[in-house]
Amino acid sequence: MAMKPSPLASFRLLIEYDGSRFQGWQKQGAGQTRDGVRTVAGSIEHVIHDAGLRLIYLGGAGRTDAGVHALGQVAHLHLEAKGAPRPGELRRLLDGALPQDIAIRDIRSCPPRFHARHDAMDRTYLYQISRRRSAFGKPWIWWVKRSLDLDRLSQAWRAFEGDHDVSAFADLDPEEDGRVRIFRCEVAEAGALILLRVQATHFFRRQVRRMVGAAVACALGEEEPRRVQEDLRNPTEAANLFWGAKASPASGLFLASVRYPGDPELGPPEPTIRIP
Repeated sequence: MAMKPSPLASFRLLIEYDGSRFQGWQKQGAGQTRDGVRTVAGSIEHVIHDAGLRLIYLGGAGRTDAGVHALGQVAHLHLEAKGAPRPGELRRLLDGALPQDIAIRDIRSCPPRFHARHDAMDRTYLYQISRRRSAFGKPWIWWVKRSLDLDRLSQAWRAFEGDHDVSAFADLDPEEDGRVRIFRCEVAEAGALILLRVQATHFFRRQVRRMVGAAVACALGEEEPRRVQEDLRNPTEAANLFWGAKASPASGLFLASVRYPGDPELGPPEPTIRIP
């Protein structure tokens, strides 16, 4: 006779983290968190195991790469119901034991069927470029030392809006279809910072960093915005290699938010730090 699955206690988590010292949200494939490989999901799982709770599954909405930060990563957590804490108790447990570069912004109970990745309508990333050196902001910015032409930057950045095959601007697996719907690409200024924000149904590995690198190359006069448009219309392996070499550093990139049915629209882009 087949054993019935254990009843679940299911939670929806809103998480922020400084990705500087993490090898991403979680490792792919078997052995999601290996010894010596520090991941965000692995750190949360470690605290749950140490508390004597039985972890069934922890899954995130976005697979942030090494060095990438999050302001609003969403995750679903399944624990065995027997002995599982209430949301407030679980938050206190995590707050007291997680490393200082991970913070739980919210925990609430959710239906067991809720899936942080599959149920998401869209995801938004924020990238911070600084026009001056900062003594305090280095881990969260890309300091571009040369002058940037904001008109060319905006032209190149907004070229990504629409339904595109982004194969030239992403690191794809052979079986992946590179098409994605990008709802909007925004440019804003905040003191010495230039903020680039992009909202799309989903993103591929290193896609945003290559998009940012392409926009900056155009703003520096190294490339023309029309090349971005051409490589979106007709992506080639040569273009993929070219833009891959232009990818921006991970330091300035944040998973800003993940939206689900019923969530409000985005407000104006806001910086994570202030650099006058």
